[in-house]
Amino acid sequence: MRGMSISTAWEETKAIIARDGKLLAAVALALVTLPQTIMAVVGMPVGPEAKPAASLTYIAVMLIGLAAQVALNRLAIGPSTTVGGAIGRGFARLLPLIGAFILFGIVLVLVLMLIAVPLGATGAITIPARGQQPSPGLILIMLLLLAVGFAIFQLSIPVAAAEPGGPIRLLKRSWQLSRGAYLRLLGFVIFVFTGIIIVGLAVRSVVGSLVILALGTPSAGTMSALLLGLIAGLVQAAFTLVTAVMLARIYVQLAGRGETESGVPITGI
Repeated sequence: MRGMSISTAWEETKAIIARDGKLLAAVALALVTLPQTIMAVVGMPVGPEAKPAASLTYIAVMLIGLAAQVALNRLAIGPSTTVGGAIGRGFARLLPLIGAFILFGIVLVLVLMLIAVPLGATGAITIPARGQQPSPGLILIMLLLLAVGFAIFQLSIPVAAAEPGGPIRLLKRSWQLSRGAYLRLLGFVIFVFTGIIIVGLAVRSVVGSLVILALGTPSAGTMSALLLGLIAGLVQAAFTLVTAVMLARIYVQLAGRGETESGVPITGI
């Protein structure tokens, strides 16, 4: 196992995007922007009266987005493959990756309970009753645990893209690769989480306000929802592309695969 350098991963990311940006963008547009736009038009499944179509669309969008990340990682890790091959890999590895995330979620909930119950008993935080919103203290603990845990298990995505194995294998391999580089991986997670928040706020406050002024309040099936969803999808696609390629290059360093040629062919799907 080799060392990890964020700056090296960033330089490699810029080089890969400069060389293969059009083909990487094609994957991001097809698997991130288009589903997000459809989701905006159908409407988010909010509240007890959410339509089944909205719920099913939301689940489909989440799964397609996860497949997109695996596909982008596969392209950025190498060896060279077609866009179609990378997308196929993304969908082929969905089930093991979902299983790994479910296991990760179970462990996260158990750890949360071990921390929150004693703190709640001492009055340090408030444990919400059934039907109540979680307290700020509990939300903070949840976010900290998510960031700390995901610093390690984010590597399950490039592992799924480049290596075989089921959910347990993905988690064990992520744990193995993260040893000795935890703080830098945590820094990358904080960067990604912060970027998501900033991008989301920017789209909602700036672009969203302009769209609402021009076309009215967005609701399912309206032109306002379509345009806002398209813009948000484009921004999210760009952000997903950059972070996925960077995570792939971090994996290449930690796995000692620096000799692997990354990239996609100029032709072929």
